[in-house]
Amino acid sequence: MVEVVATPTRVGTSYVEWGAVFAGALIASAISFVLLTAGGSIGLSLISPYAHQSSPRVAASLAAFWSIAVPILAFLIGGYIAGRMRSAWGEALREEVQFRDGMHGALVWALSIVAGAMLAFMAAGGAASSGAQVAAAAGDQSSTAVAPAIDSLFAAAPPAEAAQTEPAAPAAAPTGERATAPESEARSMIARTLVAAAAAGELTAAQKRTIAQIVSERTGISETDAAARVDQAFKDGQADLEKARKALVLTGLATATALLVGLLAAWFAAQNGGRHRDENIPARLILSLMGPTRRSPPLP
Repeated sequence: MVEVVATPTRVGTSYVEWGAVFAGALIASAISFVLLTAGGSIGLSLISPYAHQSSPRVAASLAAFWSIAVPILAFLIGGYIAGRMRSAWGEALREEVQFRDGMHGALVWALSIVAGAMLAFMAAGGAASSGAQVAAAAGDQSSTAVAPAIDSLFAAAPPAEAAQTEPAAPAAAPTGERATAPESEARSMIARTLVAAAAAGELTAAQKRTIAQIVSERTGISETDAAARVDQAFKDGQADLEKARKALVLTGLATATALLVGLLAAWFAAQNGGRHRDENIPARLILSLMGPTRRSPPLP
C-alpha cells in the first residue's frame, strides 16, 4: 500500500506580485506625463493674441476632454501590463484568477495616484518652505479672482468728471504711511478686504470707508464717487469668487470621475491581460497594420 500525501496549497503567501504592479504603474505614469505634455502644447497652439488665430472655446473643451481621457487610457495600459506580466496560477479557479488579476490592476491605479500625490506634495513643499508662504500663496489665488474688480477701482476718472474737479484748489500732499505705501500694497490690502467681506456676505461701513479713501487719494475722484465704485467692485468681486468656486468644484468632480473610471479601466484591463497570458494570445495591437502572426516551423 502506498500512502498518497496531498500537496498543500499556498498558505500564508501573498498573491500580489509587486514587480508587475510597479511595472504597470511606471508605464501608466510615463504615458500620462507624455500625453499631458503633448496636450498642453496643443492647447497653447490654439490660443493666440490675434483673434483670427485663437480658439479659446475649442482649447477649453480640448483641455477638459484631454484631462479626463489621458488618465483612463494610462490606467488601461498600465493595468493590462500588470495582468499580463504576473505569473500564472494553476491551482485557482477561473473566477479567483480574474479577481486576483483585477486586484493587480487596482494596485496599479492606487500606486500611480499615491506616487503622483507625493510628487505634487514634495514640489509644493519645495516651492513654499514655510507655512506663511503657503498661506500667502492661497491668498494670492483669492486675490487673482478679484483682480478685475480692483482694476475697476483704480480706473482713471471720466473726462467730464476730471474737468469738474480741475478748478478745485489742490489739496495738501497727504502724508503718512498710506500716502507713501506702494500701489501693490494698497491692492493687496483691498483684495484681502474684498475677499473677507465676500466670505462674510457683506461689506461693513468701516471697510467701505477705508477702501473709498484709498481710491479717492490715488485716483483724484471724490469719496462719494469712490464709495460708489467700492459698492460695484464688491458686487463684481462676489461674482468673480463665485465663478472661481464653481470652476474648482467642477474641476474636482471631473478629476474624481476620471480617476474612478480609470480604476474600472485598470481592473478590467488587468483581467484581460491575465486571460491573454493564460490563453497564450499574442500581445499585439488590435489596429496593427501587420498581418496575422505566423508561427515559425519547429526545428528538425
